[in-house]
Amino acid sequence: MKAFIDNVSQTSYVSAIVARKRLLFGVSLVFLILIAISLTETEDPNWTHGSGRFSHMTAHNGTLGNSTFPFGSGGPMRMGAGYQRPGYERPLANGLPLRIMAIGASTTRGDEGFDNNGFRRPVRDYLTSIGNPVNFVGPHRVGNMTDNDIEAWPGARTEVMHHRAEHSLPFMKPNLVLANLGSNDCFQNFDIPNFYKRYYQFVEYVLEASPRATLIMGTLLPTTETKRFNAGARVVEVNKQLRRLYKIFQKEKRPVVLAEMMGPDGIHPENLGPDLMHPNDAGYEMMGRIIVQAIIEADAKGFLRPAEPVYGILQDGNLERQDDAYKAWAEAKRLEGGGHERRRRGRGRGYGDRAQEIHGSNPGA
Repeated sequence: MKAFIDNVSQTSYVSAIVARKRLLFGVSLVFLILIAISLTETEDPNWTHGSGRFSHMTAHNGTLGNSTFPFGSGGPMRMGAGYQRPGYERPLANGLPLRIMAIGASTTRGDEGFDNNGFRRPVRDYLTSIGNPVNFVGPHRVGNMTDNDIEAWPGARTEVMHHRAEHSLPFMKPNLVLANLGSNDCFQNFDIPNFYKRYYQFVEYVLEASPRATLIMGTLLPTTETKRFNAGARVVEVNKQLRRLYKIFQKEKRPVVLAEMMGPDGIHPENLGPDLMHPNDAGYEMMGRIIVQAIIEADAKGFLRPAEPVYGILQDGNLERQDDAYKAWAEAKRLEGGGHERRRRGRGRGYGDRAQEIHGSNPGA
């Protein structure tokens, strides 16, 4: 009987059946392994832009390609729509209108640039080109672009801009804040070891005063100036603190994204203007590109949310400029609603003298 079974098992028909079962078993095993891998994938593997303009953003392995800052291990805080985009030509957050406040000092203002628009113009041009309405907001108008509102004071340190934000941010309620703070702390050599405390308090205030806001925190630009301020080493130290703070914000699940201005794809000394502190025109374009990358990351994490309605603030900043009659009506409504604007203006006039005493005529960044 054993010999008979051995002879049967060696026939071509039986051998084919056994081989087919082995093949099916191997295919099933590979299929199960692929399913297990797909279930553990947490980031979009298609974040690398084909043209290379945004090639440093690769979320496939949970890192920023030219950075050392991991995404939060506990997963992002889902605050807005957030979705996986197949490319960079589609609007963010399903075309969400973005009310943007740029906060900082002279680099935020675009000083030393030919048009004083700085990074705001390339940021606005990109966002509107993909279908997101944009309105920059702030108490000042700087630059030759139509939508040129801003909150920026040349020479102002971090705590000064925190104080300025208290007089504008609660009344304008941006849903996106672009912050570039700390350069003047370095130029004025002001308490560098404790910079992180001042910046953390600033971020806490922004997210409290405008609860729907996402904050893009920029690291500082390099400086090669040595005759007046010689702040290169202090900039390096402050940037280390900013990167550590960003890791803390990630662990706290805050809607904050880092815009890394240094590194291989960042600003280099050749991108600085004649004063060796502010960017030149190409440098401002690069800043805008880096900030756009950070905004796209914020969308992918689901951070972007609709701005709170505010009288007189439209979705389109250019249209807002054209509708003077509506703005006059909105101003009257604002004054009827409790006189917030009168109080804000009163505090602003009193603060102007104090701000001049604090940072004087330092040119700062």
